[in-house]
Amino acid sequence: MSSEIESNSPYIGEKVKLRAVEMDDLDDIMQHWNTYEMRIGLGRYIPESRQQREEWIKKVTKEMKKGGAYNFAIIEKESDKFLGVAALKRVNNVSRTAFMSIAIYNPKDQGKGFGTDSGKCILKIGFDILNLHRIELHVYDFLESGRRIYKKLGFKETGVRRKASFVAGRYVDDLVMDILVDEYRKLNPI
Repeated sequence: MSSEIESNSPYIGEKVKLRAVEMDDLDDIMQHWNTYEMRIGLGRYIPESRQQREEWIKKVTKEMKKGGAYNFAIIEKESDKFLGVAALKRVNNVSRTAFMSIAIYNPKDQGKGFGTDSGKCILKIGFDILNLHRIELHVYDFLESGRRIYKKLGFKETGVRRKASFVAGRYVDDLVMDILVDEYRKLNPI
């Protein structure tokens, strides 16, 4: 029974495993955190200090305890290497909704399936553990790789926040995408 449970763990994918973000991750986080590419992709344009990231880790740990958000370190299964963070934020237990985000920090680790695998894990956590009904995300219209990943996971584009974000000197659209539990179940039957 325990090997069956382990093999169905939502925290373990084909390429990655998810675990709580820990203070020991700080060095790995800071390696790529303040690159311009990372800042643009996250929509947080001003570099942050090590102390700010340390405070963030403390904050997300408290949020997990309260059930308002769940931030996970993405770890490569083969090497135990820190890759980035995947999260369910703004969890609403009445409407059973949340916002999802995934960030693979090092550009050299992008395009290798880690983001897609992390997304599969996060969706399992959201729908199979937290009993959510709907998971939403926003993605800049110019982030083609992100849009492809989310569509592959079953997300549908449901709206556009026109010229809602000022990014690198120009206004860009934020695409609204979501997936409902019924759509998820069709792609991932229990």
